[in-house]
Amino acid sequence: MKKGEDVLFIYPDNDVFLAFSKLITKTYGKDEIGWFVFNEIAKKRLEKLFKIFNNDFSNKIYTSYDEIDRRFVIAYGYHFYAISSHFSDDALIRLILDDDISLFCFIYDRVVEEKRILVLKDLFDYVVDIREKEAPLDKEFFYRVKAYVMPHIDHSAYVKIDERYNLFE
Repeated sequence: MKKGEDVLFIYPDNDVFLAFSKLITKTYGKDEIGWFVFNEIAKKRLEKLFKIFNNDFSNKIYTSYDEIDRRFVIAYGYHFYAISSHFSDDALIRLILDDDISLFCFIYDRVVEEKRILVLKDLFDYVVDIREKEAPLDKEFFYRVKAYVMPHIDHSAYVKIDERYNLFE
């Protein structure tokens, strides 16, 4: 991924969020990644999730765009923010438009209204749409990656998530 490119993940459950964010952290290094949260609810939830991983993730959490000092940022908690009375897309738009930040934004599927999701998809360079598929013995997830940068990508596959939140195709 090039500097300043942004990825939108639309995910169906927290197992998917944890597995993909773990993969991103492994790929780019935990010291290179910061976490942006949209409100205090998201921050508390993220801190609780971090305890599962015993510091496998960076503990650098930002609650304000102006605090960010990392090149790679994972944004979490938009779904908590979208249902609040103080909702505004300003922080997300600033993150997307910042050419010095590569953003990985996770949005919980079916929480945010569909027309807002359509508009958001248009702002990102890559969209990873993940859907759950019930398999006979365990959960499987279908994902599709569409790239709106060159080279154009339209890739899809199935993944499984193990008990340590690792992904297997």
